[in-house]
Amino acid sequence: MRNWCAKNTYPMPHCHTMVYLRIVLTTLVTITCLLGDNFVELTQHPLLKALADNATHAAIGALTGIAFAMQFYERTTQLLGWLLIFTCFVVSSFIDLDHFIEARSLYLEDATNLSRRPFLHCSTIVLALLLLYICTACLNYFRSSLLLGALLCAFITHHTRDAVRRGYWLWPFYDHTERIPQLAYIVGTILTPYVLGYLHNVCRSSLVLNFLGQYVKLSESNYRSSAGGSVAHYRYLQV
Repeated sequence: MRNWCAKNTYPMPHCHTMVYLRIVLTTLVTITCLLGDNFVELTQHPLLKALADNATHAAIGALTGIAFAMQFYERTTQLLGWLLIFTCFVVSSFIDLDHFIEARSLYLEDATNLSRRPFLHCSTIVLALLLLYICTACLNYFRSSLLLGALLCAFITHHTRDAVRRGYWLWPFYDHTERIPQLAYIVGTILTPYVLGYLHNVCRSSLVLNFLGQYVKLSESNYRSSAGGSVAHYRYLQV
């Protein structure tokens, strides 16, 4: 399948273009956070408030997904790039469906008046996804690791936005943290895709792969020795 922005199809974006794109995405995320939250606060109608809140989650997820996928445009197909964005967008919105599951009702009043937070709002899920993300990135499950990264973007940004009102729920290790400041929420939302992208690159660095090669037996399709036999090279680093 044709690579996304492949050399023979699209011109390679200049580094300045990437900087401009990040500035635009940062601005859009900030505006979305501020306008979405203010609209939710000012709206009195329960249905409109719920729709505005969920739409804000979804919009932040879409922008975060773009920022995450953009970091891998040279190594992914166009289809995979759109899949990452769509995954982050949909999951950011669908997380709130657990309100109805927890309430065992389709009525909005029941879903918004729960005695406890629903299960997908447990931030321990983020820790589990992060561990899987690191493992899959280190072990060359490239597409799986990117999909997990998109899921992480969705969960982290959703939970961080909710943490402004309720803090993080870290069951079974901790009940609820203190509520986080709005500035921390906006900065954290902006940085999330870039931190995850950087972490992915660290997991695929020669230092980490050479270290893993001493303890993990990789298949011949993923691991081979250099001509001198002194340095280990991983085939998937060349993609």
